[in-house]
Amino acid sequence: MGMTDKGMLDQSYVPASLAIEAMRDNGYKNTAYAVAELIDNSIQAEADYVQLLCAEREEELVSRKTKRIHMIAVLDNGVGMDSEVLMKALQFGNGTRLERSNRTGIGRFGMGLPASSISQCKRVDVWSWQNGIESALHTYLDVNEIKNGTTTNIPVPSRQPIPDLWIQAGRNFGKTGTLVVWSNIDRLIWYKASTLIENSELLIGRIYRKFL
Repeated sequence: MGMTDKGMLDQSYVPASLAIEAMRDNGYKNTAYAVAELIDNSIQAEADYVQLLCAEREEELVSRKTKRIHMIAVLDNGVGMDSEVLMKALQFGNGTRLERSNRTGIGRFGMGLPASSISQCKRVDVWSWQNGIESALHTYLDVNEIKNGTTTNIPVPSRQPIPDLWIQAGRNFGKTGTLVVWSNIDRLIWYKASTLIENSELLIGRIYRKFL
C-alpha cells in the first residue's frame, strides 16, 4: 500500500495507478481494431464523414533516420458532444449508448473511447463542438497523470482551440463534430502511417461492408 498526501494509507481496493495499467491490456487485437472503435463511435454519432489522420516525425534508428507515427487522430462530422456527454465519453464503461435500448451498434468492440485509446497510447485529447469549431470543448485522459496521482478526475471540458496541425490536415470540419487525438503512443505494432491506414481500411471495409 502507498501513502496518500495526508500520510494515510491508500485504502483503495485497486489503486488507480495499478487499475489504469490493467485497463491498458483490454483485448484489442491491434491498432486497427482500436481505431475501428473510434470510427464506430463516429458513426453512432451520425457522422457521414470520418477521417483517420497520422502525424509522423523523423527518428534515428540504428544510425539511420526513418519516419514513425507519433500522433493519431480521428475526425468526424457527427452531432458533437456538450460538456456532460464529453465527460461521460471518457469514463470507462460509461457513455450515452449504454442507456439506449439498442446496444449492439455496428461494431461495439469494447468499452469505447478511453479503453481503445489507452490500449495504444498514454494520452488522449478530445475536442467536440456543436456550433462550429470556434465553440470546441476540450478534455483529456493522461495515463501518466493518473499513475503519479496528479489527478483521478476527468478535467472539466473547457473552450480550447484545436491545434493548427489538425486544422490544416483535416478535410472536413463541419458545424458539429469531434476530434480524438492519441499522443505519447507506445503500443503500435505498425510504425508507418501508410501501413496503419492500409490495415485499418481492410478491417473497416470488412466490418462495414453490409452498411456501405
